Amino acid sequence: MPSWPTCPADPPRSPKATRKGEKGVALILVTMAVFLLTMAVLGTKSGVDLAEEIIVGTAEEKKAFYIARSGLALVEAVLAEDDANVDSYTDDWAAANTMGAIPVSDVGWVVGQVSDEEGKFNVLDLVNDNGETDEDTDAAAFRLQDLLEILGLPRSRAVEIVDSLIDWMDFDGSVTGSGAEDAYYSSLPSPYSCANAAPRSLEDLALVKGIGRILLWSGEEEVPPLERFLTVHGQKKAGDKFRRVNINTAPMEVLMALTPEIDERLGQEILESRLDLPFESPAEIKDVPGFPGDEFYSNELAGLIDVASSHFAATITGETMVASARVYGVFQRKGESVDLVYYRGF
Repeated sequence: MPSWPTCPADPPRSPKATRKGEKGVALILVTMAVFLLTMAVLGTKSGVDLAEEIIVGTAEEKKAFYIARSGLALVEAVLAEDDANVDSYTDDWAAANTMGAIPVSDVGWVVGQVSDEEGKFNVLDLVNDNGETDEDTDAAAFRLQDLLEILGLPRSRAVEIVDSLIDWMDFDGSVTGSGAEDAYYSSLPSPYSCANAAPRSLEDLALVKGIGRILLWSGEEEVPPLERFLTVHGQKKAGDKFRRVNINTAPMEVLMALTPEIDERLGQEILESRLDLPFESPAEIKDVPGFPGDEFYSNELAGLIDVASSHFAATITGETMVASARVYGVFQRKGESVDLVYYRGF
């Protein structure tokens, strides 16, 4: 019976991490057993009746869909058993990322990718709770502009995207710099309105001037897809000015955009340090070779980083010999409770 165990290539774990992994694997085995029992129903008279009512292709598509949904449920179950104090890509919830296609008995197979949304830049920080900009949101805007330029976009395009995101989310109808409001969006070949509200999903960002579906999902020329670096899921901790970035999961480009002091050399040192052993507290970043020091950490970085996350996105593909289906979900974890806060089937 297939499972998503910890990848053998992962760095050595502490005894605590090993015990956690064993619990995760046991839970996976139980979850998959329940799934296989559910799938067996398709072989009963009900399954035969279903096949008689619809074409075989549609039945196979539904089977692939159920396989994909079972994978999503599996991610949810593993997250519920995970240690919420520290999150990294060595955790059980990320094991599917390195395992490829996982057979599901003789029914089909499932492929999964799970990302930590709090290892990305959260665009919600570009406006405050009142739908306005202020000194703090301006600081977030500069960090996003830096990130976009680090990714390879020219400064003018980076400024356009940041300004347009602000206009998309603020509550007024005034154009910010190179941004856009209703007048721009209503003039497009397929017109629509400026949301003037926070995006509900990453897909909403494709509607924003300067981004589009290609840059968001596929990337342009040497610029990688923005979906790897941006998120709209996450919450500020009490008293915080910004949504924190998990230094155990953030790409180097996101780390470099936090502050100019994190250059490519220091960014690489951070990646190597967390590969040996994930940071168990934000302050441990001070132990990375070449880190500027205690004062810099306290004044510039302490309020921007974390080692734990609460939002995770999973893209799961279920496949049979003749059909495939894909589902996408974002989970929010609060303690031992895990809720699906966004879902889309493809």
